[in-house]
Amino acid sequence: MISDYVVLGNQTKVSELHNIPLTTVHEWIKSEWGVALTEEIRNEKGPELDANFTKLIEVAFDEAEDRIKNGDYRLVKTKKAVKHDDGSLEVAEDYELKRVPMNGKDLIVGGAVVYDKRQLHRNQPTSIQGKAESKEDLLKKFADIAKEYNRNVVSVQDESEERE
Repeated sequence: MISDYVVLGNQTKVSELHNIPLTTVHEWIKSEWGVALTEEIRNEKGPELDANFTKLIEVAFDEAEDRIKNGDYRLVKTKKAVKHDDGSLEVAEDYELKRVPMNGKDLIVGGAVVYDKRQLHRNQPTSIQGKAESKEDLLKKFADIAKEYNRNVVSVQDESEERE
């Protein structure tokens, strides 16, 4: 049961799979022996799971690159002229799987996600934290800087006058 939890990562699914009450699954997983067993399984299976995740990531990147370069697959309605034995023509509708360029929104969202993941991989920020300052706050800061500047200018002038 613990190994299924490690693989599935979902207590509800484990509960349904083994027909065990969810509260029991939760208690077992959080128990001292459950935590130890979970860690042991993760340590044993870690390299194998990591390799599998890496393969999936590589396939996903290859497929995403293909879609960006060659378009996404779409089922497109087509019309074809059908000539009957009696010589008459009929327009028949059909569907065909075609490559269609990705729309701008999908390209931008995909690019933004990849950019954020690259930033995380490089241990660089993915967002800017902070509060935008109000106009009044900025004016007060500039005024304080100007006052300090004027004090320093007066102080320098006083010193030069004393020397003369």
